[in-house]
Amino acid sequence: MKIVYSMAVIICAAMWFGSCQNEELDYYPLEKKHLGETYTEYVMNNIISNDTVSRIALNFYPEEVTSLSYVDYDDSTCIFTFHRGNTSRYRLSWDYETDGSYVEVQYGQNGMWYTVNEQKHSGEYLLTANDGMSVRMCIQGGGTMFSGDGLIKYSIAVTVNRFSIEEAD
Repeated sequence: MKIVYSMAVIICAAMWFGSCQNEELDYYPLEKKHLGETYTEYVMNNIISNDTVSRIALNFYPEEVTSLSYVDYDDSTCIFTFHRGNTSRYRLSWDYETDGSYVEVQYGQNGMWYTVNEQKHSGEYLLTANDGMSVRMCIQGGGTMFSGDGLIKYSIAVTVNRFSIEEAD
């Protein structure tokens, strides 16, 4: 009888843990930071849900990144999208400091993301963009896990000093 009871407890526990792992977490972006401020932590809900590499989009004040009126910023996805009406060239520039986080500057087209910075902490990239193309800056998940405010958090250290989208000459 003890064996049957123990087996039932193990099976129920396995089903409960399995169902928790299959639950989809509600996504919400990282707290918005000014250029020069440091991103210090994230939680599982900050991971982009449809991304298999566990990326966390960095959240910016859009007016600090671009003054182009036809580049929209989506506060929920942390993505800049071009809506100019024609294909144009843009200069993406960046400068960041990190203590081990893998930082990516990316442009998106047709549902695919392409990384342009090759782990260079500062640089620029000339992008030819159509309407609907997007730009983001993100990090890959990782970091030291800790508990805080009743949540499991991960420590990161990323300071973006410059992230800019401008028209290219």
